[in-house]
Amino acid sequence: MDTDLLSCYIGKDSINDFGEEIKMRQMKKKILMIFAVLLIFVCQVSAKTFDILNVDVVPSQPLDTDLITFNISGWAAHAPSFVDYEVYSPNGTSLRLDLYLDVWGLDAESNWTYSKQIQPLVQGIYSLEVNAFDNWTGNPWYGTLQDTYTVNFTVVPEPATIALFSLGLPFSAFFAKRKI
Repeated sequence: MDTDLLSCYIGKDSINDFGEEIKMRQMKKKILMIFAVLLIFVCQVSAKTFDILNVDVVPSQPLDTDLITFNISGWAAHAPSFVDYEVYSPNGTSLRLDLYLDVWGLDAESNWTYSKQIQPLVQGIYSLEVNAFDNWTGNPWYGTLQDTYTVNFTVVPEPATIALFSLGLPFSAFFAKRKI
């Protein structure tokens, strides 16, 4: 009944147009809200979510008979954070360790640690590159590179090897002289 009274003043077509305009505004608000939520989600996924803070080689100057441990620590924007899996790739004196971290959870900062033990290496100067990837998809060996940390270390020969070599050197010189 109120509609009939209102239509006398502005006409029925105007009332229908006004109702359609309200519906359009409500639809625009819903679309804008959906877009805002998607934008926030995309920004969180693409933003850097963690860093490698430190890589320690234990022992710091390993012998060629020592097991070597790499202790890696880092920071994450979300908690809990942990390493899902790793890929270790030695190539001569260049060593590479790829860590795939799961950092989804609460919006609270957290620290993470990881240790990797490897077999003894031959003497030489080594370079270890640790790469940290986010594993937000849950797929193995897939993620976005977030940080890289490189550390160099030297593997030295065991002192007993040097001592035996030093003791054997005069004898080899003696035998080399005798044959001439």
